[in-house]
Amino acid sequence: MPSFDEIKDSVICKLVNTENNQDILKDRPNEQMEDISATFAMLVGEREGERLTLPITNEMMIDMGVDIETLKETAQNNMANQDYSFKSMREVLLDSMFPDGVPENDPMVDMLLPPEDPNMAMYVLSNNGNIYGAAEIMNQKAMDEITEKLGGDFVVLPSSVHETIILPLNEDMDCNTLDSMIQEINAGVLDEKDKLSDHAFQYDSENHELVRMDKMQERMQEREASVDKTIDSYTEDRADKKTNEKSEQKSEIKAEKGQKSLMDRISSKKEEVAKKESSRESVVKKKNISIE
Repeated sequence: MPSFDEIKDSVICKLVNTENNQDILKDRPNEQMEDISATFAMLVGEREGERLTLPITNEMMIDMGVDIETLKETAQNNMANQDYSFKSMREVLLDSMFPDGVPENDPMVDMLLPPEDPNMAMYVLSNNGNIYGAAEIMNQKAMDEITEKLGGDFVVLPSSVHETIILPLNEDMDCNTLDSMIQEINAGVLDEKDKLSDHAFQYDSENHELVRMDKMQERMQEREASVDKTIDSYTEDRADKKTNEKSEQKSEIKAEKGQKSLMDRISSKKEEVAKKESSRESVVKKKNISIE
């Protein structure tokens, strides 16, 4: 058995449907993401339309002295150092229709496949060989570059183990409708071995995380509720502050009135004392009058 250092550059990731691959998953290191499982293999060789791989088993992983996290990190690093394929659906269809090259200035091309509306564009993400290329959704470099190209979060439709369909996020999108579409395709068109998932996913560009779309909507609702709660709390604090300010103003006015009232009373008292003093001096003067 070769050492891990000897084979690490050939470690790749494969994504499979968890339910349909229970037997093989028992013997292989894997990481589950909803109904998808990531497994690992060594790339032995490639030729047109084929990829020769050797699955990494639990026993092999133990013998090499590594764990699942190491395999995952190694596979992701290898993907980041390789090219990936990200094309519009129109480009993919043209490539399949004209394998020898799309004719230039041929009006039939635009008649068969009119140019796409950028707001309604669909893209296909895969590896260059289009074999088990759905694993590119674990390629952080690819996901970040797609985020930049599309201007934010986007939707991932796991169309098969070989590729995924990427849609710019639209607020009118309904996750239940997308899930139903995926499930119909899986049941009627796709081979069972190529099925990947029954659910649409959304890439959360802020957290660099792929989340099932229905759960992402729940997360967004929680965020909105948290924002609303913060706003309500701020509003209440402002209201309390204004109430306290008014109360303080009233207290100040009351104190001023009290102080004014006290000053008036003191002034009145002084006037009363002055009158009494004046009266007393007059009486004294009268008593001191001598009769000559």
